[in-house]
Amino acid sequence: MNTDFCRYRIVRVLFLASILSDPALAHAASSATGKPAAQGVGGQRNGVPAAGGERGNPQSLYADDASFMVTPPGPLLVSHHRDKATGHGPATPDAQGSVNVGEVNAASGRRAPHSARKRQLASSTAKTIVDQAQIETLVPPGGSIVHALATAPGVQIRGYGSGNGASRYQIRINGIQVGWALSGGNPEKNGIAVLFDGIPMNNPLAQWDGWESAEVPIAEIFQGVTAVQGPGNPASRWYDSMGGTVDLHPIEPTRKSGGRVSVGGGSFDTYHAFAQADSGDFGGWSTVVGAGYTHSGGFREGPYTGPSDGTAAFMKLRRAFRGGSASFGGYYSRVNEYRPDYIPVAPIPGVSVNGYGVPGTAYSQDTSGFYYTIPQSLYAKNDFAHMWLLYGRQRFHLGAGWRLGNVFWYRAGYRHHNRQRFYYPDYAGINSEYYTGATRTFGDRVALHWQNAWNDMTVGGYYMHERFHSLYYGYNPALFQSSASLPLFVADYYDYWDGAVAFAQDTLRPLPALRITPGVSLMNYRVQFVNNSLGGVPPGASPIAIYDAARNNDNSYTKLAPSLGMNYRLTRSLHAFFTWAQNYQTAPASAYGNYQAHPTVPPSAPTRVNSEIGGLKLDRGPLRGQLSAFHVALSNAVLSTFLPSLAITENADVSAVYNGANLDLHYGRELGWQDLASATVEHAYYPHYVTAGTTVLGASIPNIPTWLVTLGAGYRWYADHTTFSARLWDSYNGQQYLFSNLTNLPTTTTQGAYNVVNLRLSARIAVLSDAAHGLKDVRVSLLVSNLLDRHYNAMEYISSGGELGPTSAGAVLAVPAAPRALYANLSARF
Repeated sequence: MNTDFCRYRIVRVLFLASILSDPALAHAASSATGKPAAQGVGGQRNGVPAAGGERGNPQSLYADDASFMVTPPGPLLVSHHRDKATGHGPATPDAQGSVNVGEVNAASGRRAPHSARKRQLASSTAKTIVDQAQIETLVPPGGSIVHALATAPGVQIRGYGSGNGASRYQIRINGIQVGWALSGGNPEKNGIAVLFDGIPMNNPLAQWDGWESAEVPIAEIFQGVTAVQGPGNPASRWYDSMGGTVDLHPIEPTRKSGGRVSVGGGSFDTYHAFAQADSGDFGGWSTVVGAGYTHSGGFREGPYTGPSDGTAAFMKLRRAFRGGSASFGGYYSRVNEYRPDYIPVAPIPGVSVNGYGVPGTAYSQDTSGFYYTIPQSLYAKNDFAHMWLLYGRQRFHLGAGWRLGNVFWYRAGYRHHNRQRFYYPDYAGINSEYYTGATRTFGDRVALHWQNAWNDMTVGGYYMHERFHSLYYGYNPALFQSSASLPLFVADYYDYWDGAVAFAQDTLRPLPALRITPGVSLMNYRVQFVNNSLGGVPPGASPIAIYDAARNNDNSYTKLAPSLGMNYRLTRSLHAFFTWAQNYQTAPASAYGNYQAHPTVPPSAPTRVNSEIGGLKLDRGPLRGQLSAFHVALSNAVLSTFLPSLAITENADVSAVYNGANLDLHYGRELGWQDLASATVEHAYYPHYVTAGTTVLGASIPNIPTWLVTLGAGYRWYADHTTFSARLWDSYNGQQYLFSNLTNLPTTTTQGAYNVVNLRLSARIAVLSDAAHGLKDVRVSLLVSNLLDRHYNAMEYISSGGELGPTSAGAVLAVPAAPRALYANLSARF
């Protein structure tokens, strides 16, 4: 008897049994005239399947090169023909009993990486995995990819944009941040390592934002996001992995040719477009190309709304061969953003919509309007940035459980910041800034991996070099007819950073239920500061201040960072885990001399983090969750606050402690009800804070809510070849303390709590007709963000008076968050 025929009949029986055993699937199947409604996918988050970095079958030509494989939810298309490109039959069950039918997956053409769910349960780290379906749910059309982490435990996302990807946003994990920061007082402004397909993107010396979310303005270029809390294990740790690591996984080449297009728009003159093309497999070669554009007119009210736009393009070429693979990627992004000024929360004497001391309506949220902003003639700020990333990755199976991997990269970034502030006539200092920052980075990372029945060992290392050039011209047209070409203040610096890191870790299995992962990293950082401020004076200029007080210096740090991870299987579906890890990070460039008006003594040691995270992981059928506690301690941190009105930076020597707990629960199958609940409670404080001779002990760290809570519910059903979905979720942010630029100290003043409700409706229509000319499905979605139209601020701080005039010193200034907005999106996959 034909073996394939028997195997096919057995699979059909198993498949029908799996449908009949689940009422939701049985109903969906019967309503679709015999077509299966959806794939039975295991782990879910927000009611959609969770997916992770599937290494795959060693026999697969493609599995080992895909750093992240995702499987958005069905419906699956039934084909009674064998796929000529892949050789897959009509239906094949995976190891956990889920069934991939016909084209395997309607959305991606890949097999579901179910082993990722097992690895997540057995891991010693606290990790969140976001797949493409979640990105579609949480990210507004044309929005920023960082919103994909909005409901993750311990994660807070905030910014001043309307959701548009060209605006800048901040990511916090357990209180430690990366990205845009409105105010000072954050001991770690560069404490989350952000990766693009495993390539580090942080500027290790940046004194304000080590990574900008606007560098990745097109969310549809990405098919997944992974976030790890704490430094993690050495093999996945980078130089800025202090509070966590976020890896953005771009789209991957596929075996089959295809593509997709997407267009959308909505409130605040928002619109976007995206296109992707997959070449499919040609003799082991495959390519994917994607590009998009996004625009927002801004939601601020008045004569100046703050528009922004961004473009990004990505390409990846892969060559798969027996025993390994090689791939080469390229990414480019460009953003242009106009940012409105801060607005006072309450009226301030002398501060009106027409200027400082000019009669008119008081400029504040209480009087001129919550979202009002002053015109460009009084305040204008423009940020233009672009970046290139080129990289190559090679993986080799050496046999007998040995694998070798290598990745090399080159990254070039540029940012131009131009700000003009004429709100009040300041005849004593600068009121306009011309700033450029340029980075050139290259690096290489190699790792050797050996796996057997008893342990899983990885040894390797990486080297990275960066040159950071920072140029600042400050001027005031009212003084000596100064300008950007004839500045009054000049600062020009070159900073060089070299990092050489060797690491080793080994996951041991002394007992069937126990995994222990000891690890260690040996790192050497070198920081060189070159003050070129005299050489940076433009021809013909006669500046009154040249910031050349800081002398050239050369610093080297060598540190050993150990770690220990454990995972114990209490039951088949319940595991206990714990990770203790240390890491070290160099201080920002200001600690070595950037924008210092006086001689600077560089730090004698790098910033150190000591992280302890542990708890329970649950994975039982449709219920998945995690309960964890964390204790993170920073020491020898240098906190930098740049004062634009003085064009200098003030440093503070601080230590910080973050204590808290995270809860994350998800329930739901592919069809039916899908619920989520996540919560974070945190107490973050400074045991030690010293600035300008003032010492503060035990003060709360600003901008960290005491509580973060998200509750959500959704329902998903299938009818007439269409998958419908409705989801509603509510996010609550508790009160948080403010930072004072007037005293350069944390305060006991608080920003009030708020909650934001969002609603998303979608329909995915499967195209089954052969006359569709390759069209596979059409998707329509509608997102209503801030459904209840809450008025709340993304951030508040206490002003030193440099923005809106002397009487505003000590007043609370704010950046409002977006009001209610409606976005629609239409996409098609071929």
